[in-house]
Amino acid sequence: MSRNWWVVFAAFLCLVFMFGVPTFMMPVLYSPIIDEFGWSRTQVTLIATMKFGAGAVIGLLFGVLLDRMSIRKIVLFSGTLSGLAMIAFLAIHSLTMFYIIGLFLGLGAVGVMISMKVLVSRRFREQQGFAVGAALLGTSVGGTVTPTLARYLIETFGWREAAALMSAGIWLVALPVFLWIVKDEDFEEAEDLSGESRDFSTVLRQRSFWMLAAAVLLIGFVDQAMSQHFVLYLDKDVGLGLAVAAGAASAAALISIFGKVGFGWVYDKLSTKGVMICYVLMALAVLIAIPVQGSFLLGALVLTRGLAHGGAIVDIPVLSKHCFGPNMLGRTIGVLTACVTVGFAAGPPVVGYIYDTQGTYRYAFMLLAVMSLAAGAAVLGARPVYWEENIRKPAGGRSAGASEPAPAP
Repeated sequence: MSRNWWVVFAAFLCLVFMFGVPTFMMPVLYSPIIDEFGWSRTQVTLIATMKFGAGAVIGLLFGVLLDRMSIRKIVLFSGTLSGLAMIAFLAIHSLTMFYIIGLFLGLGAVGVMISMKVLVSRRFREQQGFAVGAALLGTSVGGTVTPTLARYLIETFGWREAAALMSAGIWLVALPVFLWIVKDEDFEEAEDLSGESRDFSTVLRQRSFWMLAAAVLLIGFVDQAMSQHFVLYLDKDVGLGLAVAAGAASAAALISIFGKVGFGWVYDKLSTKGVMICYVLMALAVLIAIPVQGSFLLGALVLTRGLAHGGAIVDIPVLSKHCFGPNMLGRTIGVLTACVTVGFAAGPPVVGYIYDTQGTYRYAFMLLAVMSLAAGAAVLGARPVYWEENIRKPAGGRSAGASEPAPAP
């Protein structure tokens, strides 16, 4: 296996334990937390706002740091922060403490996600989407295992202890393996980045950038709103019970494996048009959720939700490179990740508020479907210049699937 794919493997493990597990354990914790404290759905899901709000702010900083600092230091910091935040669930006895922990979870999760996207994107050329999708399978594996594992640990030990125990993968697997495989030179690029500050200012003046910023913000709003309310909706509103709801969440995460790799391949071939297809599928998944009752519609919901969620996770690194090239990936991915994270932060409490005031998710889901379609229209307003000129028709007879030039030792 080539050096590039070992780097992908290390990124995969980081995303399993540092991003996937902390993210997918939260929706399963909501029900027992509500039962213990009597907090509303708006109050409970507001932790997602705290988590992703912090991530949106820090994402801008991480984009700059990734161009100037060792990736090993950033990942060590982010992973340690996530692990300590999960252990800190043992101390939750108030809403304030609940939100503070959410802030630290957001800082750690976003730092890891941006680092892995930039690291893998810089190692690959024509196969970038596929490679990023392969690394991001880590979030799917985390999402597949975590809901069922969290439910078992909650029933056995309690929800506080469950969150703390699930940090073990960070300390015992993710950090040791990443630091062993990934060296500082794996993050460096052959290209001269000395003019990046000037070039990035030109990116900010392009219409394509702001169309992409709007698109990912909208789809982030939809994606996290569905993720955070998925188990609650199926458990309490559809009446399937926590075991079936958690199983459906695990199944959707499993299917997202195919969404990430499949849509990664589609993005390599179709670029922005492929991303638009993913966003339309997201709208379809939301609409199916409205009448879901029997096993057929539940299966259709899990299938479409899983595929669309998988594709929506892979989009930012591909859009960044296809539209603006490899020389500005740190800041471009950082800023676009900040935009999508604003959507992540806003979606869950807004949907929670609509539910609390209307007593139903129907109106919220209709809003989410419209926002998904608007995101699809916005992404078509961005032109993938680098992809058109360098990847779709590689210059110099370069074969498809080649990776980026290896860094000089």
